[in-house]
Amino acid sequence: MKPLDKIYALAALILILVAAAAVKSELKLTDARPELTDEQWSRLKAGKQVSKVWNEGGTQSAGRGYGIFKLSPGLMWKAICSFELYDKFIKRTTVSVLVDEKTRDQILKDNLQDADEVEKLFQEMKPGCQRKDSGEKWTVYSYQRNELPWPVSDRWVLLEITHDDKQMRQTWKRLAGNIKQDFGYWQLYPLENGQTLGETEIHLDANIPATRLLTDYALAVSFPATYQSFEKIAEHLANKK
Repeated sequence: MKPLDKIYALAALILILVAAAAVKSELKLTDARPELTDEQWSRLKAGKQVSKVWNEGGTQSAGRGYGIFKLSPGLMWKAICSFELYDKFIKRTTVSVLVDEKTRDQILKDNLQDADEVEKLFQEMKPGCQRKDSGEKWTVYSYQRNELPWPVSDRWVLLEITHDDKQMRQTWKRLAGNIKQDFGYWQLYPLENGQTLGETEIHLDANIPATRLLTDYALAVSFPATYQSFEKIAEHLANKK
């Protein structure tokens, strides 16, 4: 082989290796999808959700669910993080406000239990408070008031919600509210067709015997509607550009 041919061959090999590395990098998150059975994937591809609920002792229960968003991961991530739009697009969320640290501390200090008393604090608060951390991570304090089916009264909660933009992972934990416990996460995974697999897990204790029924309701009834609501938020955000 001539010296010039060797140079061309080496250059071609380098390009192949670079391209292979790029493909591997591009598929990294796709390959990190959770393990699901063929039957579960068939349900997801048919536009249905997959969910499971279990008891955790006492009045606390938990559930995990999966569903496919028809839109891109980046857009769906923005939608899930758009708390100021929750009460406009998610049916049973009647109030959704980001609170600042001063208001957070006041709610905790006064041990407020009544949603109306909490919401009075919002009048003098600057909206949209969030704290940026290193490594594309950030935190918000989210107040959410939800209308639940009879005979359960409205439930409100103050959550500390952290975000990892790189991993597209959102986790939350309860700080205050008229429920005993609430923590969980959202995780988004890119799919090869440009759509998004969403995984969520919730741990809930409404301090009533029917907490398991509420978790069942959240995943079996509200879960599909939640996916539709987040897609509507994503479409709203896309149309604003």
